[in-house]
Amino acid sequence: MEIAAASRSFESLNLSAETLASLDAKGYRQPTDVQAETIPRAQAGKDLVVQSRTGTGKTAAFGIPIVERVDTQSDAVQAVALTPTRELAMQVAQELEEIGRGRGIKVVCIYGGDPMERQLEAIKAGAHVIVGTPGRVLDHLRRRTLKFDTVKMLVLDEADRMLDMGFAVEMGQIMEFVPQERQTLLFSATVPLGIRGLIYHYLNEPEWVLLSEDQIYVKEVEHMYSLTPRMHKEDTLYKMLEYENPASSMIFCNTREETRLVYTYLAGKGLASAMLSSDLPQKKRERVMAQFRSGQIRHLVTTDVASRGIDVEDLSHVFIFSTPDSPEQYIHRAGRTGRVGKSGRAISLISAHDLMNFNRLVKRYHVEVREMTVPSEAEVQERKVERIVTSLAAEGQTLPLEDFAEFSPIARRVADHEHRDRIVALLLRRNFQAPPPEADEADDAPPAIVPGGGRPGAGGQRRRRRRR
Repeated sequence: MEIAAASRSFESLNLSAETLASLDAKGYRQPTDVQAETIPRAQAGKDLVVQSRTGTGKTAAFGIPIVERVDTQSDAVQAVALTPTRELAMQVAQELEEIGRGRGIKVVCIYGGDPMERQLEAIKAGAHVIVGTPGRVLDHLRRRTLKFDTVKMLVLDEADRMLDMGFAVEMGQIMEFVPQERQTLLFSATVPLGIRGLIYHYLNEPEWVLLSEDQIYVKEVEHMYSLTPRMHKEDTLYKMLEYENPASSMIFCNTREETRLVYTYLAGKGLASAMLSSDLPQKKRERVMAQFRSGQIRHLVTTDVASRGIDVEDLSHVFIFSTPDSPEQYIHRAGRTGRVGKSGRAISLISAHDLMNFNRLVKRYHVEVREMTVPSEAEVQERKVERIVTSLAAEGQTLPLEDFAEFSPIARRVADHEHRDRIVALLLRRNFQAPPPEADEADDAPPAIVPGGGRPGAGGQRRRRRRR
């Protein structure tokens, strides 16, 4: 079913006026490829296997058919979307709420780490759509606090990741609570052997929508690598972060221990960074992610498990500190940037030990990579100085002249002083000194904002101090 380019509009997909209004309010003007190919098939009631690379608008591709199919005259659960992580569940639930707002669709998000009582109250108040992680959904089904007898649509989102995280058993047990007469949509960036088993067992004569079979990686992302001795990786990473100066980046490691080492190194260099590990309490994970999305934290050091389901708009850079074990892991890491047509960079730090494995990964999906030269100390320093001077000059231009009246004579005297370099350096250090960590962050969990994180170049907000 090919959709002509001229007809690429949501109006051509026979959607309700309420849904079209909600899409317009979100700024969605034209469907992406996966939306244009998937929505008509889903509306026709077909079971679907959709292989589409990360960051292509998959949530709306299944969210719109769900919203359109729900009967709002009934408060029964009519659609379920399973996701691998709580972060992704929350993102999907929010997207469905916004798309379904015009039709009055009630969406309830359930996941581990959230109070069961709150979820029970939300379910009792009426839920048309349940979005959740397999473990917590199964808990509710077994306790009979949730029933799927009236479910008409089931979505398995990021199915390959759910298998990677060991949810195959839970998914199979959930299927026992869902009517056999249902529509099932399976979305996956990759289709390994395990996914084909899911398809065989749970889908009924599905149609395949293969939008990334030949080029599964994000086309808008530059895939780069730097040959770096293992002992110099932390220093190379720091130089690249300072030189590239990304608005935000994710840095992937293979183990929790390595994640902490990298985070500690960057913190010691004064970068506004944080780390995510799988054992971090939910409240602290949410706080770190809120600060990352707001820009208070610019660099997030994480493992694959800890970052599952995290979707950050405008993520310009992904740094792969440790070469992953499988091609699929590389695709998922690199796919965090270049979302929905935006450009980005995926930079791998490759030691001699990593080289053979890295070559195998990129050849598996025909990823075009090019080598990147590590900037020198002098080049990094020049970039940092230029950023700080430009930032201060731009800020000064926005302030009225009277704001400087008190300090202009001091500035002129400093400019003429024989120790002017030391005086200016002292003032800069005081101005850009970061606040101490918050009191509740003094335990084993990493602080959300690290020492020195307020420097321009580190991306934090500067603290102004006036000394008279």
